[in-house]
Amino acid sequence: MAACTSARTCRAPRWVLIASRSRMRGPEAGNAARLARELPSPVAPHPLDARITADRARKYRQVLARRTSRLAVVIEDSYDQHNATAILRTCDAMGIHRVVVTTARNAFQVNDKVSQGVHRYLDLHVLPDIDAAAALLKSMGYKLWVTDLAADAAIGPQTLLPRLQQDPIAIVFGNEGSGITPRARELADGCFLLPMSGFSQSLNLSVSAAMTLQALRGAAVAADDAGDLPPGEQQVVYDRWVRRYLGEEIGGPLPTPAQDRRGVQVDSYRAC
Repeated sequence: MAACTSARTCRAPRWVLIASRSRMRGPEAGNAARLARELPSPVAPHPLDARITADRARKYRQVLARRTSRLAVVIEDSYDQHNATAILRTCDAMGIHRVVVTTARNAFQVNDKVSQGVHRYLDLHVLPDIDAAAALLKSMGYKLWVTDLAADAAIGPQTLLPRLQQDPIAIVFGNEGSGITPRARELADGCFLLPMSGFSQSLNLSVSAAMTLQALRGAAVAADDAGDLPPGEQQVVYDRWVRRYLGEEIGGPLPTPAQDRRGVQVDSYRAC
């Protein structure tokens, strides 16, 4: 299932022309020290490299060299844009490339100040429901695992590490009120829970995601390991990032500038 490729009418026409430069801040967010080690990059010299700084070109290549598509994240119908945005930022920090968001009941809104622009550097898919998300991910070879308190749930996300060596895994996080839907549980290949020893048996959604991704990706990130994006995909994504930054091409799901219920400026995405 293809991601959106056409923009909706924006209240601020200048969005497509200049917002990519002013708001795509990810590679300029002070990560120079962390990426000091030079990893081999399969991305060939690009015809537009001369139009961006050498530092930006290097950061694009080095971030791609560390990205993984073996682990993906699904955000099922979150209604709190701060939580959803925090998960996107965590995904970027942990080298997660692919994120799928479903919007059966709630619009998907990203707080740009919270995300620091990194949502524009993810392989982001916004889909209408969990069935569409499962169909897309399973067509890519992913096994779906959900966070659940079921009796047969594996204890702790670290138990998925051996399975991650066998198959790509997509982790489904439910919404803040009711968790995953029964349909997500039906479609899942397995479930796990985060063990807790206090009075509460639940965590904030973005905290659950952060703990899970740390358990599954923390060692690789700490060791500064190379990622696993195929060379061809790195080349395609690099081209997209450069053109998007220059305002020459906007691919993938397109956000519309909007305000949330508190009057905060957000990027609003619609499923397609």
